[in-house]
Amino acid sequence: MTKRAMIEAPNFSFPMTRRELIKAGLACSACMLSPVDVIAGNIFSREKNIKEIIPDDAPETLWKWSKEVYFKRGLKNDYVQCLTCPNQCILPPNARSRCKSHVNIGGKLYTLVYGNPCAVHVDPVEKKPLYHFLPSTSAFSIATTGCSFHCLNCQNWEISQVRPEEVRFYDMFPHAVV
Repeated sequence: MTKRAMIEAPNFSFPMTRRELIKAGLACSACMLSPVDVIAGNIFSREKNIKEIIPDDAPETLWKWSKEVYFKRGLKNDYVQCLTCPNQCILPPNARSRCKSHVNIGGKLYTLVYGNPCAVHVDPVEKKPLYHFLPSTSAFSIATTGCSFHCLNCQNWEISQVRPEEVRFYDMFPHAVV
C-alpha cells in the first residue's frame, strides 16, 4: 500500500442520496425541537402526580410541631397547591401530598415534619459529598421524613418514603438545632 492510498478515504456507498440524508436530518432536528411531553406521551404531566396524592389521609388533629407551609397557593373549594417542590401537588381537603409530609386541612397546607427530625447524626465529613474537604472533621446531619422523588436506589429509603408518624422522631425545634 502506498502512502497516497493510506491517506485517501475508502470508497463507501450510502443507501441514500444527499437529498434524502438532508430530509432525514431535518426531520430528526424537528423531533428534537418539539416539546418532550408530546413525544414521550405525557410522561411529565400532572396526571401522574394526581395519582400519587393520598386522599383522606390527613391526621384528624395537627401535631404540636405542625406549621403552615410558606410556599403554597390557595385554590377554589378548599383545594391547595403546594409549591415546595417541582411536583406542585394540588391537594383536595384532607389529602396528603406525594412526599407524605404535607397535608391539606381546611384549605390550609401544613407540614408535619417541622420540629421533628427522624435522623440526627454527627458524621465524618468524608462520608458527605465533601470528600477531601477538612479531613478528619465532623458534620452535623439532620433529616425529616418524606421525599417527592421516589428514587429506586435511594440510600435513605427507610425515612424518605414513609409518613412522619411511621418513624421514631425527636422533638427538636430550630432553636435547639442551632
